[in-house]
Amino acid sequence: MKKYWHYIIAAMLLASPALALQPMTDYAVRSPNGSNQEIVSTVAVPGGTLYTTATMNNGVIVGSPSTAFVPVGAAAVRRYMMLTDVKSAAGVPVTATAGAGVPAISRVDATSLYIAGETTTASAVTDTALFETRLPDTYVAGSSIPVTINASVAGAGTLTAASTTITLHAYTEINGVETALTVSAAQQIVAAGSDLTFTITGTGLTPGAHIMLECIMLVTSSAGSNTGHINSVSIQG
Repeated sequence: MKKYWHYIIAAMLLASPALALQPMTDYAVRSPNGSNQEIVSTVAVPGGTLYTTATMNNGVIVGSPSTAFVPVGAAAVRRYMMLTDVKSAAGVPVTATAGAGVPAISRVDATSLYIAGETTTASAVTDTALFETRLPDTYVAGSSIPVTINASVAGAGTLTAASTTITLHAYTEINGVETALTVSAAQQIVAAGSDLTFTITGTGLTPGAHIMLECIMLVTSSAGSNTGHINSVSIQG
């Protein structure tokens, strides 16, 4: 993979030759299925940090690298989980069909991509979507971690708002052992769709920590049919 780094570094140097004089930290966040890899390079520059991100698929860079400058004291860069890498609560890849608490991947070429739960029929359904990631080298040890989940509900059924929610559980994993982290409370899903921001307490966390994000979607209808959608999951840190 390293042989592709010269493309990313060259893009950074074209943006600012002075970057060659700055210390650089490189790291990769590999998706669970191993086919995609998000490569992020961070460079400390006067006044903040420069992030350059590239996505690779099976060893080939997809699209063009993007660059963002984050001033000192500003929020960290938001990193999106790859929706097609979603797993069930058991850690098994999901399919295009939801069932038994397992969501589905729904994609229409050039139109839509989201995680779909099971469809209610005047009932309640709960589906769990699991993602894994790692905290970047720029993460400040012990600091809280915002996680934003964009969710919505489709269908003409009558929703029970108080019982249509997203709950986030988070875990660290070290040598095959998971430990639960403290996360803020469940939030109601707005049918039209909105960002729901949760906070993971960062006590004991350090850069490079392996993090599991378990998104639990509960959709309840008193009449008719509805389907919950998770449209994006992102983490800042």
